[in-house]
Order: sequence, then structure tokens, then C-alpha cells
Amino acid sequence: MTMSDFSTYLKQHAYSDSTIETYISIVDVFLNWCNQKDYDVENMSYKQCTNYFNALKRKKTKKQSNLSDSSIKSYTGAIKVYFNYLVNEDVYTVSPIENYNYVIDKDYEHELLTSKELELLYICFPTLDIKLPNCKHVAIRNKVITGFMVFQGLDTHILKRLTLDHVNLDKQKLQIPGTKTTEPKTYKLKSEQIPVLRQYLEEDRAMLQNKINNHSEALFPLNSNRFSIITSQVTKVLKTLNFKVTNSNQIRASVIALWVQQDDLRTAQKKARHRFITSTENYRKYDPKANRQAADDYHVMR
Repeated sequence: MTMSDFSTYLKQHAYSDSTIETYISIVDVFLNWCNQKDYDVENMSYKQCTNYFNALKRKKTKKQSNLSDSSIKSYTGAIKVYFNYLVNEDVYTVSPIENYNYVIDKDYEHELLTSKELELLYICFPTLDIKLPNCKHVAIRNKVITGFMVFQGLDTHILKRLTLDHVNLDKQKLQIPGTKTTEPKTYKLKSEQIPVLRQYLEEDRAMLQNKINNHSEALFPLNSNRFSIITSQVTKVLKTLNFKVTNSNQIRASVIALWVQQDDLRTAQKKARHRFITSTENYRKYDPKANRQAADDYHVMR
């Protein structure tokens, strides 16, 4: 097997010419390293592969600085594709790094919300006395979305993909479809979510559909491909309830960090729908005790 064969494989999988060139260069460096270590690339172990990834963290650039996390993630991604190619060529039955995922370290510690803060965002989300140009039906929809964010940890991509079929009010369950990076998952709905969700499904959703002339099966119909139009509205209200709120990604990170503290890592991984446990492990460093005083001091700003 040659780099030419690998290039053909990449072309067959619709990689661009520039990406192919980059991947071949990255893999060539990796193969040279394997040769120096006397590693047989056709019989690599998980540990041998991760030894290289750890070596990348120590590698210096021409300016004598460390490689950026994004660069290392790109390198490991290219090497994973190379092992997928070797699987395709029957060199491996399963890639030795099939379940490896390089996680870019993020510091969430000073911005995550506590369990009480998340719950209060839903409880205090306003749906009464809504004045023009705002709309009560929009407020109900946005409270439903807030519930999915703070209790089930849903992100914008999943919220956009939800349809009526994903909701089962009788069983109080929400079925989440899988994506390229997340697993499918069934969540139990909180009891406090049911009345608002029922009202939305029985009344408010239809009113919004008529208003925007969109009668699709989407749970949250919108006359645009940019679901951020909705989540930006939600975030704007949440910021009035708690000044610490920044965006929907922060809320999801807060929920996952709490799951990691409350459950074993595998359970938290399933709840978060992470394909790779390394993605879940990144949230272990969050210490809810650090925000205990903030939770005690929390109040709703009216």
C-alpha cells in the first residue's frame, strides 16, 4: 500500500485536493515516526498510536511554540482516516484508534451554571403578561426549548432536527436522533416540562405555523434555515434572569459537567450522546463546589 493508494481512497470519499495533500503530508510524517520507533504500522496498538499523539503535544513549531490544540486535532483526524483506509484494505478488522478522539481542552470552570441556576432558568422563564411586539405563543415555545436545554442538555443542532414524532407525552419521553458526532438517546421528560409542552403542542405550535405559513413536521417550525434566530431570542431572555448566562453552548456544557459529577463516566457519556468518552472526560475538572457561593447568592432579576 502506497500514498498513491491512500490518495485514491481519499478521492473516492470526496475529499478536496487541498485536504488530500494535507492528509498525505501528515500521514507521511507519522509513518516516518513509526519507522524511527520500529513500530509496524500494520500492527499498531492503541497505546503506540497515542504515544505519537502525546509526542505531538511536545512538538515545537519553527517559532519554538507548542502546536495548537486545533492543529493536533487535525493531525489526529488525518491519522484516523488513514487507519480507516487500512481497515478498508483489510489490513485491520477494526481501527486501533476507532474510539479515540482528541479533545481540545476548554476552561469552563468560571462560566458554568449550577443545577439550581439551570432549574431556575426554566421555572422563571416568563410566559405571562407578554406585551407587543412580543408574542405569548413565542414565549411558550421558547420556554419549551429552555426546558430541553437545561434538563436534557440539547444543543441547537438537535433542537432544529426535532419533529413531532420525537415527542411522546403519554410516556413522557423525548427521542433524540443521532448525528455524525452524537449518539441517539431517549430522555425522560421532567414532570414540570409536561404542562408547558402539552400547551405548546395543542395550541401554540399551530398558531406559530399559521403565522409563518410553515406546516412542516418540525417540532419548532421556522421560516429560515438559521435556528439561531430562535436560540438567540431564548438566550436574550435567559440573560435577564441570570447575568452569568452567555449562550446555549454554555448551558449544555453546564448540564454535562453536572452529569459527570453525579453519574459514572459511561452514564454521563450516554446522557451527553458523546461518541467518544474522551469528550466526556473533559468535563471532569469542573468542581460544582467552586460555584456553591454563587448559587447561594443567586437571585432572579426582574
